[in-house]
Amino acid sequence: MRPTHSRWDLQPLWRCVQAGGRLGPALDDPWGQQCRPDWAARGLVIWPRGGQWRELRLRLVCPANWMQLQQPEPVAQARLVLRWWADQVELRVDGARVHGGDLFDTACRWLLPERWWQGEALELELRLRSPLHDDGALIESRLELEPLDPADPVDLLAETKAELAQLRSGEPPTGRFHVLGHAHLDLAWLWPVADTWQAAERTFTSALDLIERFEELHFGHSTPALYAWLQQHRPALFARLQRAVAAGRFEPINGPWVESDCVLISSSSLLRQFQLGQQFSAASFPELEHYLAWLPDSFGFASGLPAVARSTGVRWFCTHKMAWNATNPFPHRLFRWRSRCGSELLALINAPIGTDGDPVAMERYRLAWQGATGVDSALWLPGVGDHGGGPSAEMLEQLRLWQQQAEAAPQHHGSLRGYLADLEPLAPGLPVWRDELYLELHRGCATSRPDQKRHNRTLERLLREAELAQALAGEPETVDWRILLFQQFHDILPGTSIPEVFEQAEPQWRAARRSACLQRDRALQAWLGAGDGEDEGVGVGVGWWLAQLQPLPPRARSLRVPLGCWSWGGVKLPSQPARAGGQWLQLPPLAGVAALPLERTAAAAAPQAVQVEAAQVEAPVWREGWRCGNGLVSFELGPRGLEQLWDSQDQPQLAGPLAWRRFADRGEFWDAWDIATGYRDHPLAWQWQGEPSWLEQGELCTSFVWRGQCGASAVRLEGRLLANTPWLELVLSVDWRQRHELLRLEIPLAQPAQRWAADTSGGVLERPAQPVTAREQARWELPAISWIASVAAGGGLAVLLDGPQGVSASPEQLGVSLLRAPTWPDPGADNGLQRLRLALAPCPAGWCRAQVPKQAVAFREPLWLRPEAAKGRPKRPQALPPLGEGLLLLGCRPLGESGDVVLTVQNCSPCRRYLQVGEGWQLLERLDGLDQPLISQGKLSEDPWLLAPWSLGFWRVRPHWPSA
Repeated sequence: MRPTHSRWDLQPLWRCVQAGGRLGPALDDPWGQQCRPDWAARGLVIWPRGGQWRELRLRLVCPANWMQLQQPEPVAQARLVLRWWADQVELRVDGARVHGGDLFDTACRWLLPERWWQGEALELELRLRSPLHDDGALIESRLELEPLDPADPVDLLAETKAELAQLRSGEPPTGRFHVLGHAHLDLAWLWPVADTWQAAERTFTSALDLIERFEELHFGHSTPALYAWLQQHRPALFARLQRAVAAGRFEPINGPWVESDCVLISSSSLLRQFQLGQQFSAASFPELEHYLAWLPDSFGFASGLPAVARSTGVRWFCTHKMAWNATNPFPHRLFRWRSRCGSELLALINAPIGTDGDPVAMERYRLAWQGATGVDSALWLPGVGDHGGGPSAEMLEQLRLWQQQAEAAPQHHGSLRGYLADLEPLAPGLPVWRDELYLELHRGCATSRPDQKRHNRTLERLLREAELAQALAGEPETVDWRILLFQQFHDILPGTSIPEVFEQAEPQWRAARRSACLQRDRALQAWLGAGDGEDEGVGVGVGWWLAQLQPLPPRARSLRVPLGCWSWGGVKLPSQPARAGGQWLQLPPLAGVAALPLERTAAAAAPQAVQVEAAQVEAPVWREGWRCGNGLVSFELGPRGLEQLWDSQDQPQLAGPLAWRRFADRGEFWDAWDIATGYRDHPLAWQWQGEPSWLEQGELCTSFVWRGQCGASAVRLEGRLLANTPWLELVLSVDWRQRHELLRLEIPLAQPAQRWAADTSGGVLERPAQPVTAREQARWELPAISWIASVAAGGGLAVLLDGPQGVSASPEQLGVSLLRAPTWPDPGADNGLQRLRLALAPCPAGWCRAQVPKQAVAFREPLWLRPEAAKGRPKRPQALPPLGEGLLLLGCRPLGESGDVVLTVQNCSPCRRYLQVGEGWQLLERLDGLDQPLISQGKLSEDPWLLAPWSLGFWRVRPHWPSA
C-alpha cells in the first residue's frame, strides 16, 4: 500500500519465514485464513497460541514525497505506530533494541531517527510471542507523520481531523475531556506478587518523573496496600510521592485496602477492606478528603456494598467493569446506587483503563458518554495498565499536540476529586439502581480454585474470633487483617492467576491461620481463667472449656471429641463411638457467646468417676430401613442415592433424587473466569458403584456412604445426620483429575419455588425464581457466600454452604457448582484431593423465620473446645446473649487500649430490630464504620439500639461485668 500524505500502512510489508523455509509476506500465511478468518478479514498478522514466537522483518525506506517535508526546513516527524496481542514483544532497529512490550503494554509510537529522513534505510525486526491462552496478532502497524509546529502548516493531521468531523457529523466539538493519568496495577495475575512490588516502584517513579517534565499532568493511583509497602520499603520514594500529593499533582484514589473481590468475601471482610483502606488513607494523606472507592476491574459488586462503603465515609463508587457485560449492556454510566437499607453511593462507570492519547478513540468515547449522560465533560485515563506502567511521554506528547487542534475537544488535566465534584450537583436527577451490579461474564470465579475460598473462609472466622476473644479478655486489639485482605484481591481469591501466585500464597495463609488461632486461644484462656479460682467440677477428671463464639440461640449440639467419660456439673453427657476415631458427644446448650466447664475422665477410670445422673439425648437420630430422621429433618436412601427429604412436619422437599451432574466446560476465552454458556448441552457420565450403604448408626450420629467415578476421578459421598440438628450434612470427597469439566449438585424441589434468596457481601439477595427479563435470564449463575434458599408457598429448602460457591435457582430446582477444571492461567487448577461440604435444611416457615443465616453460621463455624489452662471461671459465663431474629454479629473488637468494645451487627431481615446485649454491657454511643460518633455527625435521630431493615450498626460499649 502506497503512503498517503501523512500515513503509511505497513501491514502488507512485513515478511516472515513460511512453509518450506522461504521468506514471504506475513499476511499470506495460510494458517490465519484457515483458523482465524475473522482476524484475517481485518488485516491482522496472525500465528498460533501457546507461547510461539513470530519474527517479522521489514526494510523501511523514507518515501520520496515525504523527504520533501524536510526541505528547506523540517516540518514533520515520523512515528512507527504498532499495536499487538502478544505476551512478549521486542522491536529492534538495525540490530538495536528500541522498544519492548507485553499483553498489557500493547502499543508504541516510536519516533524515527533523523537519518531515516536523509534516505538511510532502517532494518526493522519485530519479535512477538503469542499468549498461552490465545492466538497472537500484530493488530496494526503504520507510519504516522506529525507536524513539528502545532499549527500544522502542511495539514499533516488532516486525515485524523476528517475522522473526528465524521464522528460528529461535521459539527464542532461541544464538550471537553478531563484527563487524569492512571496505571491499573493488578497485585497478582500472570505474574507473582514479588513482581508487583517492582512494577509499583517503576510505575510511581515514572509518574513522578513525568509530573516534573509535563506541567499539566495529574496522576491517580489506587490501593492502600501498595502505598503501605512503599512507605515501609521505599521511604524516599514515598516521601517524594507525598510531596506530589501535597502539590495536588499525585492523587491517591483508594477506598478498600486492595481492589478486592466484592462478591466472594463475607460482610465482615468487605467492611474491613474499607475500614483499613480508609484509615490508612486518612493517616497517610491527611490533606485530602477520602470519599471515593476506586474498583475498576473487580468481577461484579454485591448489593450490600453501598451500605458498607457509606458507613466508612465513601460517597463515590467508580468502576469500568460493568462495560464488560457480555449480554445486556449496563443501562447507566452515571447513577445513584442504593442498597436495600437505603444507603446510597454516587456511581460512575468510568472510561476504559489502559488507554492512550489516540484522538479518534477519545472522541468516540466522549460522544458515547455525552449521549448516555448529557454531561459535556468526559473523564479520560491515559496510561498502560494491568501490570502498571502509567502514561508515557509518547502519550503525553500526543495529547499535547491534539490539545492545540481546534478540531479536537479541549482537554483539562486535573484530579478525579475535582471531576467528581463537578458531577455531584447532578445527583438529585440521576437514575437509581436498587440491585447488585451483576457482571454478565466471569461466572466461574465462585467455583474455580476452591482451596483459596476454603483458606479465606477459615481465616475470616479465626480473625473475628481472635478479636472477640481479646475483647472478652479486656486486651488491646492486635489482630492483623492485612494478609487476609491482600489475598482477597480480585485475581487471587477468584482463582484466576498463574500457579506461582497460589504456591506463594499457601505459606502466608498457613502462617496467618496459626497466628490468629494462637491469639484467639491465648485470649480465651485468659478470659476463662480470670475468675476466683474455684473448681466447678465435682468429679476427678481433667477440666475442659467449651465455648460458643457466636451469639446463637441455645441448641444441644453434637461434636466429635476425644474418647473418655464427659460430664457437665456432674451430669454425664450422652456419647457414641465415632467410626473415624474418638466419640460423638451431645453437648449442653450454649446461649449466645458463652462458655461452659466440662470434665473429661479417661475411659479406664470412668467407673470410679463421680456421676450424679446421665443426660438424655435431645432429638435423637432414629433409623427404620432406608429412612432416617431426628424429629427435625428426615431422609430416605434408595438405589438412586438420596431420594427424599422431609421437614419436621413430614412435608417432602424433593421432587426426585439428588442429581449429581457432570458436564464438559470448555470454549470460553477467559478459561478460569467463565463457565461455558452452553455447558448443559454437553453432559458427561457420572457412575455410582451400587447403592449407598450405612456407615455408622446411633442416636447421636447416623451416616451413609456412596462411592462413584467421574471419568478418572474417584468420588466418595458421605451423608451425616446428627441429633438435634435441623439439617442433613453432605460431604463430597473427590480425587479430581479432570480437565475442562464442571461438577454440579442439582436439587429438584417438591414445592416449586416462587422466589429464592441467598446471602451476599453486605446483605441478602432475593430474586424471582422464574426469570422474565433479559437481565434476569442472564443471571443463570451467581455467587453465594454461605447459603441459598428457595421460597415456596409451603415453605422452602435451604442449602447451607461451607464457603462461597456458584449457585443457581429456578422454580424446579436449586443448583450448586462444586468443581471446575480450567487450564489457563493455571494448568492444574482445581486438580487434586478436594473436600466439598454442604447441608440441606428444610424451612417450613421460610428462610427468614427459620433463621437460615444463623443456621449457616452454626454449620460453618465450629464450637471451641480446649483443655483448661488454669482453674477458674470466666468473668461472665455468657458474654453476649443470643441476638434477636435476623441479627448477625459481624464483629466484636477492642477499641484501642480504652477497654471499650465496638460491636458490629447486621440486620438480615425486612423488619426493624432492637439490639439487646444484656446487662453486662453499657452503651456509650452509636458509631459509624470508622468508629466516629453518629451523634456528633447529626445522623442519629432515633433509639440508638434500633437497627433498620437490612442495615449495619456499630456501637461503642463498655463491659461492666460483676465479679464471678
